[in-house]
Amino acid sequence: MLLHAHARKGILRRPFALLAAVPLAAAALVTTPAAATAATTVSDLPFEVDSSNQAGWWNPVDSADGTTYVAFDAPGPTAATHEVHVAAQSADGSWQAGCLHDASGTCATFADDNGHNQPSIAVDGAGDIHVFTSMHNEAWHYFRSTEAGDVGSLVDASAAMPDQGAGITYPVTTSSPDGDVYALVRVGRDDRGARTGGLYRYDVEEGTWSLETVVGDARGSAFYPDDLEVDDRGRVHILFEWSQFPASPSRHLGSYAVYDPSTGAFQDAAGATLEAPLTPDSGGAVVYQPLIEGEDADSYAPALQSAKMSIHANALDGIVYRFREAGTGASDGYVVKYATWQGGSWSLESLIDGAELDGAETVAALGATRAGGTSRVYAVVQTNSCVTGSLSSVVVGERRPGSGSWSFGLVGEPASNPQRLGAVTDERGTDHVYITTPAEGRLQVADLPRHGLLDGSTAADLVASLRGTDDRENVALGSDVTVSSQNRDDTGGALAVDGSCIDASRWISAPDDADPTLTAEWGEDREVDTVRIRSGYTGGDGAASVLRSATVELRTADGWTQVGALEGNTDAAWETSFDAVSADAVRILITDPSSSAVDVARIYEVEALAAG
Repeated sequence: MLLHAHARKGILRRPFALLAAVPLAAAALVTTPAAATAATTVSDLPFEVDSSNQAGWWNPVDSADGTTYVAFDAPGPTAATHEVHVAAQSADGSWQAGCLHDASGTCATFADDNGHNQPSIAVDGAGDIHVFTSMHNEAWHYFRSTEAGDVGSLVDASAAMPDQGAGITYPVTTSSPDGDVYALVRVGRDDRGARTGGLYRYDVEEGTWSLETVVGDARGSAFYPDDLEVDDRGRVHILFEWSQFPASPSRHLGSYAVYDPSTGAFQDAAGATLEAPLTPDSGGAVVYQPLIEGEDADSYAPALQSAKMSIHANALDGIVYRFREAGTGASDGYVVKYATWQGGSWSLESLIDGAELDGAETVAALGATRAGGTSRVYAVVQTNSCVTGSLSSVVVGERRPGSGSWSFGLVGEPASNPQRLGAVTDERGTDHVYITTPAEGRLQVADLPRHGLLDGSTAADLVASLRGTDDRENVALGSDVTVSSQNRDDTGGALAVDGSCIDASRWISAPDDADPTLTAEWGEDREVDTVRIRSGYTGGDGAASVLRSATVELRTADGWTQVGALEGNTDAAWETSFDAVSADAVRILITDPSSSAVDVARIYEVEALAAG
């Protein structure tokens, strides 16, 4: 019997074929003092991922019979392309990988498209691997292994899918206790102004796919799949959201329903039968996150984006999701919330809220698991601190039996570039967390057992620890600033000495200012031995946006004195230390603002640190 995230029933497993094994050592989990974590391992996979390996809706990890499977975008043969690879880790820790093969037998190549052209994976009861990938309102891209568990035998099986020619997006996958595989996708019905939700089923005994049911369909609306789970009774739990047709990064009406394949009926969280297909107006206990004041089907904010759920004892355990009441960009302002059904109504609680974030952001990457009475959620928090710089951190929250509170900790080391994740629980209750840092080509898998993991730290403790503290006095903080230019009214020089290192708090020079300057005066002589400069843009083009070349001077009794210089700099954080001098001002004379297409200086903070 093939053991899965569910206990598999009645399906015999075919022989398991392995490619050449690559042994890996597991590194201890790196934690912060305020959020200690224990009994966890994080393994770096010996495979490079492509920069496009990032999504919020995907299911890139599965676990079956002691083997962890991961799917990822790998670098393609040409720029802006990728291949899709699948790797498997056996119980002994060894890894093997293979690519998806096209009809000619070579590795299939796809165009990069962040947030759309990424893989979801599921392993059926016979051990065959199913992969859906790289579909943005286009024909099926579906691959299946020809040998059970063999990541080197994945071939194109797109022709086996129903609804040929339909525009498919966002494949969310799972397997059932009887060994079947389900895929929930958005289906383009653009000819009638709708993008619907289709649930497809693979019958493992027959070896065929069919359209099981249409979950959601409404003219003028677009259906967004979030998550899919099958309980021990064979009922399919479905998580989704809506936007106005044809598409939007801001979605609404976070929704949950249960579908019973044996009757073809849908029910809401209260058990009431629903008319199918579902629509934004289905009502009842379908919508866990209703519209709030100022929100409608087309609002940019308030809005919902990304959700995952966990199931326990054939019922919903909880839903983790991102929601914002305000925001100006496609992804800013989202906090992490948690929804549970309390018998008669939905209960919503904030897990990582705006006060705790205080300028930090969350990323469209979530996970939810439940085993042994313990619920867990996973999220990614992006902090930008004048002390620790820009950090992307995978966060785990855990609520134990009988406890009404959550404890939080870190999974793996914070990265300087954004991370994404996926999570699955094996038959032992151990979570396998897929962590990717695509800008660094990195993929990791963290194994988190169910017991003794966290020490009671709050989300506020964790975020504060990520920001760090510096006991040294910054004499430039709040000083009077003069700059040669500024790009807009909201990018003035005072933002470079306000103690904040978030993107909304930067001095940005004007594009026509080839040699920008900044002078900060604090009004009295102070002993200074270090100057720090933080520059760049977390949402931009990495090293290209940082300050490249400049001279740093302090004003002493003898006039302006050079204490440091940047030349061809590529780091967001730069500092120079020297013998203490008495000074009342610092000046930055810039000769090369950046190497980005918009060649401006982007300075978060200039700090002059008191000696001693």
